[in-house]
Amino acid sequence: MKTAVRFSIALALVFALLLGVSVARADLVSYNSGFQVQNLEASDASITIMFYNRNGTVDTSVTDTVSANSSNTYFPLTNIGNEGGSVSTGFDGSVVIASDKKVAAITNILGSDGSNPLAYGESYSGFTGGSNNASLPLLMKGNYGYNTWFSVQNVGSVNADITVNYSDGTTATATGVMPGAAAKFEQANEAFHVAGWVGSAVVDSPLSPIAISALEVGKTTLFAYNGFGSGSTDPVMPLVNENNAGYITGIQIQNLGGTDTDVTVSYAPGAGQPGTACTEQRTIPAGESVSFALYVFTSFTDPNSSSLISENCTAGATFVGSGAVTANTAGQELVAIVNQLNPGGNKGAAYNGFDPATGTDTVVFPLIMDRNYGYFTGFNVVNVGGSTIAKADLVCTVTGVGAGGPLTATFNPPTDLASGAGWNQLNLMTLDDKFVGSASCSGPAGSMLLGSVNELGGTGDTLFVYEGTNP
Repeated sequence: MKTAVRFSIALALVFALLLGVSVARADLVSYNSGFQVQNLEASDASITIMFYNRNGTVDTSVTDTVSANSSNTYFPLTNIGNEGGSVSTGFDGSVVIASDKKVAAITNILGSDGSNPLAYGESYSGFTGGSNNASLPLLMKGNYGYNTWFSVQNVGSVNADITVNYSDGTTATATGVMPGAAAKFEQANEAFHVAGWVGSAVVDSPLSPIAISALEVGKTTLFAYNGFGSGSTDPVMPLVNENNAGYITGIQIQNLGGTDTDVTVSYAPGAGQPGTACTEQRTIPAGESVSFALYVFTSFTDPNSSSLISENCTAGATFVGSGAVTANTAGQELVAIVNQLNPGGNKGAAYNGFDPATGTDTVVFPLIMDRNYGYFTGFNVVNVGGSTIAKADLVCTVTGVGAGGPLTATFNPPTDLASGAGWNQLNLMTLDDKFVGSASCSGPAGSMLLGSVNELGGTGDTLFVYEGTNP
């Protein structure tokens, strides 16, 4: 039986194919991408990678083998090598990865400013399925230099007719999107939004399931997140990083229901990390989204202060930990995205909040690095189960290759992990020079783990964040 992973964002957009974003933000003129595929099983996986153009035709097909419990990197896509094919220069489309074993995958998106091909960076996780509608909590047009655009991939077997219902009452459509292909919606080109617009959207595709990825494009930073096929009454955010070496975090929570609800987010410092536990409560109107975390941990002016009911966090204090919705008075379905930003360093990245019900006793991370041409990673694991996990019973195994050859290393949290608590493990100087590999973190049978990974490099927007995969 074959499994499939799909990428719904464009993998290599050149300037001529990105007029909407490049006109609005001329400093980001092109995109390029690479991705990692992790084999989650104990025997080799045979994979086929299909690259689809926007019109549904296949640009190229690549076959390869991913060794047991290992990962492969594909970059640059225009020169993949011996795997059977390379994509055309200027490719603008989507990807489906079919495998005879269970796999996980992420993509890293690189943006060029015309001179530096690594001026912007972000990451997101591939999809293993789709849904007939999906939610996007944060969209923008001309919002302090930020615009968004998103790509909607047809992951079904028949043509898709797609309708985007924006929170300002406007709509956009794409009809006849072929299986595997993706339609693109650029807010900078949508005249029905006013400059400065900030909102959300629900995307419907009644004929065929879809998957969506969105980009937030700023003057110096790039963020990416995936559309949500469903919500949760109590989403979890594995990493909240406030006033820490210049980093701050904002959480955008969208109410998918038809009733206003008062939502409480509880923040807990990670094991061995700075910070004090605190809470924040805000009202989220039906069908709208509201920002959490940023305005209670900083002195920034809150543009939606009327939504705030109560909070006891300390503005300006350093906090590294996790967040979780712990109260939702009307029991409405919610979705959340987390934006991390270092304004002074021009670094930014986003990831999706999690439904805690999707936690499992294992979470995997397809890309882990240590001093890989200036890049390293840090993984974040949160215990969303009801029982404390002893530190010896939570083991993260990292496998890959460094300057010294193949390497396997294991890590444990510094303390026991209570229910709702998180663990943040940096990989810098802990593996090997030029190390590239993957990780699998496992707790006791029946435990429930979720996680995310930060990838960080040198100067510029070299922060990438992606969600861990629960097999």
